[in-house]
Amino acid sequence: MAIIQANEVTKLGLIISLLDGTADVRCEQSTVADLDLFAEDQQITGQDGDRPLLAADTEEGKGKKSIQNTKNGLTGCTHVVEKVYALTEEQIRMLEDSGMQVRGLGEDVSEFYQSINVMIRFKAKMLKYSLRDKVTGEESIVTAKSVARFLPKTKVGDLFLGDFFHKKYAMHVPFNRYSQALRLDGCNISRQDLDRYHMQVYERIWKMEELLEEKARASEVLYIDEVPTVTQKSPKKKNYIWVFNTDEFAWYRYLEGRAGADPLGHFKDYTGFCMTDAYAAYPAYLHAATLCACLTHCRRRYVDYRRITGSEAAVKFPLDCFGKIYHEDGILRDRLKAGEMTEEQFLEDRNAICLPILKDLKQWCDNCALTGYGRSVPLKRAVTYTLNNREKIENTFLSAKTDLDNNRSERLVKVIKLGSKNWITHGSEEGARATALMYSLMETAKMHDLNPRDYLSYLFMKGAVSASWELGREILEPLMPWNVNQEDLSIVTGEYQFIANNMIPIEEYEARMAEIQAQKG
Repeated sequence: MAIIQANEVTKLGLIISLLDGTADVRCEQSTVADLDLFAEDQQITGQDGDRPLLAADTEEGKGKKSIQNTKNGLTGCTHVVEKVYALTEEQIRMLEDSGMQVRGLGEDVSEFYQSINVMIRFKAKMLKYSLRDKVTGEESIVTAKSVARFLPKTKVGDLFLGDFFHKKYAMHVPFNRYSQALRLDGCNISRQDLDRYHMQVYERIWKMEELLEEKARASEVLYIDEVPTVTQKSPKKKNYIWVFNTDEFAWYRYLEGRAGADPLGHFKDYTGFCMTDAYAAYPAYLHAATLCACLTHCRRRYVDYRRITGSEAAVKFPLDCFGKIYHEDGILRDRLKAGEMTEEQFLEDRNAICLPILKDLKQWCDNCALTGYGRSVPLKRAVTYTLNNREKIENTFLSAKTDLDNNRSERLVKVIKLGSKNWITHGSEEGARATALMYSLMETAKMHDLNPRDYLSYLFMKGAVSASWELGREILEPLMPWNVNQEDLSIVTGEYQFIANNMIPIEEYEARMAEIQAQKG
């Protein structure tokens, strides 16, 4: 990095203070290495070599040199949008009043893809200026800043990132198919590019996992389930993604195996209610929690008996019991949500009806066990499951906040299975963890009535302003889905509107550029 003298430091400080961070500033002696971490990886050259030309480089300081972009343009686009970033008239006037001679020097151009149902080539033009100190004759270069991008050294913008993550995790389109579809239109983004973008995003926002865990630990009721998946480089044939959730968030966690120590070890001191299935790891690790059994899992075994035997007579009573419980709970819970009754009234009224039904169900199961289950293995399996989980079933009725079943977790793990049918395996453990985090963000955004595609674009647009590659918790906390509302997403819809209003068909744009070049020639 070039050595900057004391008078240069004073001049730089003056220029920076006047521009208020809206432009990049370099002294004449500075090199490209002075640029910040997120400077665009773009080669802008003049006729004399690698560095931009100054007015002082020309004869008598008056010759005008053109600045040209040596980077190949992006292909496969249907439209082009240009956005010009420049110093305001007020900023130029302040610079001139402070003793600077301001002269236009050309422009830097950054090109990247955006997507709003069509592929857009977005051209951000950043005007350059030469500042000459009228007293000393020293010269500096000022380049107007464009809006920061989340992955600045790539070919994609934040809207494109939000769109392709949505296609991957909401529409279950694998990267290779998405890349093939882009290639049909001539768009030069490969599957390897998409994989790289995926991992770079995860590297920047992985601390969101910590915020999701804190949210889970602070919940009064926690619903937990797991689903198998496969990772290519894992030593185990079957891996698992666990989901911890409530009606406010869904936290997906990838782990190599199903052993409870890794996913449940952080919740040993959790004292809330946990709705789970009968997997033995839950009571083994969740010592302080009140474990509840899912009534759907109990009922499902009696339905299996009916399906296997083709007869309902033997299991009509337990099925009727479960039906009455769900019916009464549904009526009272609707009144609770409507504000017609308090949680205490709901709990009292529901238990007055449902607990006697549970008592009758237990008596029926005891009698069935005494008679040898009618020599039916499916019936024995159903009755044994109900009796073994009787205490956990009763725990479900200790809190008005607890659902009767774990169906919300069943729905959340279903998206993992749909994805697995399309991309079969994860390439690596890091990739699996990145996948789990993206599912967490998208499903949580849905719970808060946010458009998941727009939410992800909002996350990238707001996170792009950070100068650190790995975003800290203080930046990510306001960007968690439960802290974002519809009004916040207006910056995303505003960007969509700007592109829609300013995009030009690629053929028309190229004709304009050819006409301009002909006039210059």
